[in-house]
Amino acid sequence: MQYSKYLIILLFVLPKTLFAQDITGLWKGTLYNDTTQQFYKYEIGISKEKGKYSGFSHTWFILDDKQYYGVKKIKIKVADDGKIVVEDDGLIANNYPVAPSKNVRQLNILQLDAADSVMKLTGPFTTNATKDYRPLTGTINLQRKNDFWQSALVPHLQELGKEEDLSFVKEEIETLALEDSRKKIAERQKQNEQAADQKAATLLAKQQAQKDKESALLARQAAEEKLQQEKLIAKAELAKQQAIKEEQEEKERETKLLARQQVEEQEFIEKQKIKEEQAEQLLVKKRQAEKEAAMKELAKKESVAKTQAEKQKARETFAQEQAATAVAIDLENKARAAVKFREDSTRLADKKTADMAKKAESEKYKAAKQLAKQQAEAAEKAVKEKDALAKQDAVKKTQAENNAQVSAQKNALPSVASESEKNKVATTTSNSVAAANVTNRTTVLQQTVSFTSDSLQLSLYDNGEVDGDTVSVLMNGELIIAKQGLSTTAIKKTIYLPSGTDRVELVMYAESLGSIPPNTGLLVIRDGKSLYEIRFRGDLQKNASIVFNRRKE
Repeated sequence: MQYSKYLIILLFVLPKTLFAQDITGLWKGTLYNDTTQQFYKYEIGISKEKGKYSGFSHTWFILDDKQYYGVKKIKIKVADDGKIVVEDDGLIANNYPVAPSKNVRQLNILQLDAADSVMKLTGPFTTNATKDYRPLTGTINLQRKNDFWQSALVPHLQELGKEEDLSFVKEEIETLALEDSRKKIAERQKQNEQAADQKAATLLAKQQAQKDKESALLARQAAEEKLQQEKLIAKAELAKQQAIKEEQEEKERETKLLARQQVEEQEFIEKQKIKEEQAEQLLVKKRQAEKEAAMKELAKKESVAKTQAEKQKARETFAQEQAATAVAIDLENKARAAVKFREDSTRLADKKTADMAKKAESEKYKAAKQLAKQQAEAAEKAVKEKDALAKQDAVKKTQAENNAQVSAQKNALPSVASESEKNKVATTTSNSVAAANVTNRTTVLQQTVSFTSDSLQLSLYDNGEVDGDTVSVLMNGELIIAKQGLSTTAIKKTIYLPSGTDRVELVMYAESLGSIPPNTGLLVIRDGKSLYEIRFRGDLQKNASIVFNRRKE
């Protein structure tokens, strides 16, 4: 009753003030209990829908290396004087060793301080008195954090499927498209399960053996093809040189033949010319003799002629005979020229026919030779293609045999009935196959921390619901934690850093995602008296990285 009166007075009696600050988001800090005089990690997420505030709170602490937490739904109101009233509205998740009372509720009266760049919520809290419990009091000190994924509350709500009940988370998811839908999560889970199946050591060994065998076969084929190609190139070069030689020889033969033909032609012309000149000389002598005989005959007739008329008649007869002889000579010359022309034409035609026959024979020879070359190349190509097909068939046969062996071995592996059984197999597998694909994944830096000690004590927890997350941890590339399942109980490891070591990188490798992807965890680091809490998240495509730099004095 006293608790309710206090709330009513606070909300309705105090003077009104203008409140314009945006208080939505993640607030992270501590809760101090006056009774136990201890600090507890405390976070609240404030959401705003249709002008009304609501949200969730997360309290956690570590006791005897075990993490305990409680997640509550909260009601939020802003008083007229600007104070922010946060009231419990039900416990939705916890792992407390003793069940908490349902009737005990916590009330926070917080003041917003936005004077500088860091926004703070501070103020007292109290719980109501019940029949079995006295009221508790204390103080709360919170700061607003932008990176809400680096928190205890939001990843825990994500595992509970309530992260989108916070308006700022919902907006961030929609803006950045971190997870489009439940279907995408289911598809990723299916891919994760398939990837996990392929990580069995014996299957990996068989796949590697298959790859080595195929690589050796491909290398041998490449060497054979290279040798065959070199032989073909040498053969082609030899054939080219032979063809050039034969072509040169053919040209030389044709040149010699042409020269011989020209010489023979010239000799024939010279002989023919001499023959014609000799015939012409004989003909001239013959005609001269005939003319001289005709002149003697004329002189004889003139000497025996009794009258001048008879002499004149003898002379006219002589003149007529000489004219007839001249006509006959002209006709004979023309006939002889016609015969010579026919003989020359026939000889030229015969020569042209012979040349064409020789050219046709040469073309026929060249065509036959080219055809033989093409047939030889086609036969060689057919043999080469046949060899290539035979090699491909051999590769396919080898691949089929190897795939059959891999499938047989895969089918021989025990079936995976559930995600928890997968994690059990993963944690008992040899450390040699832990973080098998670390170099194939993208590594995302989560946080950078400065350290001063020569040793760091690491404690690993599941960040929220224990759902079977399994991780391996590497320090500067060396495996230091292999396939460990995360829970509320700490996995502890001390790493020693020599004085010369100024930088250390821890990589969290997700071996499995549990039943609620992604893989989320809490890493608590003790550096002497300093304590750091780092939330990390990863999946089968991304590693989480934390870098430690030595603080210089």
